[in-house]
Amino acid sequence: MGDERFLVTGAGGCIGAWAVRLLLDEGVEVVASDVREDLRRLELVSHPGGLPDVDFVALDVTSTEAVARVVAERGVNRVVHLAGLQVPFCAANPPLGAAVNVVGTVNVFEAVRAAGPGVGLAYASSAAVFGSSSFASSGMVGDTSPALPDSHYGVYKVANEGTAQMYAFHHGVGSVGLRPFVIYGPGRDQGMTSEPTTAMLAAAAGVPYRMKFGGNVLLTHAADCAAAFIASARAAVGSGDAVCCNVPGRRIGVAALVSLIEEIVPEAAGLVTFETSPVKVAALLESPTLGAVIGEVPNRSLREGVESTIAHFRGALTAGLLEPPRG
Repeated sequence: MGDERFLVTGAGGCIGAWAVRLLLDEGVEVVASDVREDLRRLELVSHPGGLPDVDFVALDVTSTEAVARVVAERGVNRVVHLAGLQVPFCAANPPLGAAVNVVGTVNVFEAVRAAGPGVGLAYASSAAVFGSSSFASSGMVGDTSPALPDSHYGVYKVANEGTAQMYAFHHGVGSVGLRPFVIYGPGRDQGMTSEPTTAMLAAAAGVPYRMKFGGNVLLTHAADCAAAFIASARAAVGSGDAVCCNVPGRRIGVAALVSLIEEIVPEAAGLVTFETSPVKVAALLESPTLGAVIGEVPNRSLREGVESTIAHFRGALTAGLLEPPRG
């Protein structure tokens, strides 16, 4: 792996920060990019080691020329493409959401095509392609379940999966698209499904918090998801195929999650409450195929993930890297 050079777009986000951190831990060369230099999440996930020395480049993925220039000039041969606007931002400004999420992804594929067959690309799709879990029988979806998006964001992710198919068919560009469900852990502080993480932060801080949904969720730790993206970029090298896989996680009811948090932090008993309306994301997976693409799929137990997240938050709160949530 000594000749690898990764580009991580959206490095200022949660999964992006973890991807950069994991690559640095491997000793792999990595270029971190985002529309602006905001490395607070990278500093958080790196705690207590402090903000690492990272090669950062400001990159607006809506610029075809800028994306191509970074890939070519930095000698990038692995890409983890995570840049994108989340559900609420796409709903508030659909044209901007389409420009960043759809055109930005086309620009990344175009840059990879121009760079040649030695580049591996993993990109973020989403469980949002399936729409509300009520659309699927028993809320269960599989890797080949039909796309039934019910949000601008979900529609844009479906478009990206189609883009991947076109670049594979016409240009032989290999890629792996991953569909995360509910990501949790340090750095997950915005977006519709960040509520479980905020609840863990509230418990660590000893403040009350009411989650905005109930029902069942499929939870994947952010570091495990980032590791899957890194492995997927490697697996895509020379494949010539466009593959899209769901990201496995651990299914749990929100009530049971609150109980688990209280087991880990007994003094937080009664602080975390929740609404009864279920989140509109599928929570059951048919047998996922990601393992056939990357080999072993990281998927830590919920107890391990929640314990480590709360411990991390306690240290970050003490260090002044975080503030207690409100609500």
